[in-house]
Amino acid sequence: MDAGPAPAASARPSPFSSKGLGSHKTTAEDARFDVTPMVDLVFMMNIFFMVSWISMALAEVDLPTARHCVATNPDEAIIFTVTAGPGKSCTVHVGSASPENALTGGDVDQRITAAVENAARDGKTTVMIKAEKRVLFRDIAHLASVATGSTIKGMNLTLAVMEKE
Repeated sequence: MDAGPAPAASARPSPFSSKGLGSHKTTAEDARFDVTPMVDLVFMMNIFFMVSWISMALAEVDLPTARHCVATNPDEAIIFTVTAGPGKSCTVHVGSASPENALTGGDVDQRITAAVENAARDGKTTVMIKAEKRVLFRDIAHLASVATGSTIKGMNLTLAVMEKE
């Protein structure tokens, strides 16, 4: 296919001629950006942060003491220990988690209320609920509502989580 005749030369010089914009000749080399120092800097920063993180992770942390809470005196508290059972069940114990202290049967709520009333007569002012990590919150909330029910006035409630797996 033939492109046709060449266009006629105009009297005016072309802007793309040797002295125009199109034929820009460089006398200096093209500018280049060397990234080697930047890669070195990034590696040095990685090393610095890894070393400082490891030294901080191995250092002992001196945490301040708690200002807004106090420990519960176990002599002034009735303690309920809640252990997780198979599935989503749980067992409530008065005192430590031993089989002889377990509350079983259908009248668990009445026995909890009776234990708290006896403790209040003995001068105890706090109900402490210790629960294993796997115990559902709804079970702890139910126990707390029964233990600090409307028939018992002036009892404080404290909760603790036993972290054994």
